[in-house]
Amino acid sequence: MKRIKLIFTLLFLLPSIVYCQEITNYTKVKTNTLEVKIPGNWEQLNKMDDSGQTYLKNKDGIIIAVAQNPKKAYSFFKSNVSDFENVKQFYIWDSDYYKENKFTTEKIKENQELEYIIWKFNDKKLDNVFLFGSTKSNFINLLVYTDKWSEVEKIIFLENLFKLNK
Repeated sequence: MKRIKLIFTLLFLLPSIVYCQEITNYTKVKTNTLEVKIPGNWEQLNKMDDSGQTYLKNKDGIIIAVAQNPKKAYSFFKSNVSDFENVKQFYIWDSDYYKENKFTTEKIKENQELEYIIWKFNDKKLDNVFLFGSTKSNFINLLVYTDKWSEVEKIIFLENLFKLNK
């Protein structure tokens, strides 16, 4: 009987302990507007003053970047259209820049309900996979740059990171 009580106690407590460990292991990055939480341990590499992008790397060598800027700071932003329409304009604006500089771009996925677009461009070495999304009065720009994850893994990471910070 004591063994059964111990098993039940462990079954109820163990998930709580594991859950607490999972939610406390974040790296926090201060962006131009708000803080972004990233699951796991990430070391900051640098921050681009013009775009506000902060580049980070984890122990496995995965490189990511995060930025969050006010929507009204962008020339294409229109206050009289939906947040998703503005995200689409953000994607067009940035992907056109890469196309003009002779890079190949591709839209991978979009989610109108959650207000994001996932796309990529190839820098002649690797695919840069981005998620551009809307968070309140800001645009969030997330990037994964690695050959260690498949495209599907990159997309899952970006979607989860976006949902965490939406």
